[in-house]
Amino acid sequence: MNKLYSTRKAFETYVYFLAIQRHFKTTSYDFFKFNGKLKVSLQSFENRKDKFYFYKLSKVSDCENMILSNIVENQNIWVGDMFEDKADRIYKEWLKRQQSITYTFKKELSELDENFNSNIIVTDGQHPRLLKLYLMNRISLETLTILCNLTKCLGHWDKKISDKIVYPDINMKVRKYSPFLQYEKEKMRKIVLDKHNAI
Repeated sequence: MNKLYSTRKAFETYVYFLAIQRHFKTTSYDFFKFNGKLKVSLQSFENRKDKFYFYKLSKVSDCENMILSNIVENQNIWVGDMFEDKADRIYKEWLKRQQSITYTFKKELSELDENFNSNIIVTDGQHPRLLKLYLMNRISLETLTILCNLTKCLGHWDKKISDKIVYPDINMKVRKYSPFLQYEKEKMRKIVLDKHNAI
């Protein structure tokens, strides 16, 4: 292997990739609880036919966020896909949302109905408005996650939403994404209060 590449760094990137993927794909594995650790050996890494992609990925300047943003978007992504234009676009859009999270949140709140509770309430087992807005790409995963955290609505939705195909995947994505999201909870609460007199 070219000496410009570090096997240790490539292996660490491989472990991080697998850990993030497992975090988002399974209920049993929690990246934070296990501190991103997995029982994988250097030998198993060296035996992989696609290992060179991890060497290349380890050289990407913000490779951890590149991995996170793309796995949040697609839990089944293959490491080779990380070098496609689409992966770069997903990363840049994700980074932009993180850097302007308060602005994005404020802007996307305008998509909600004036009566705040009507966005959360489930009627006849149907998707509530908040969930519909996310499915229509009118609000981001970040805004959905923040509002779910502030209102603690997932417990209510679990009991009331009839859909057992689309909703469970979104529920899991929100729960799994939540600890990665950096924002000031009280600041966001105040934004919602000022706009909707709610929470």
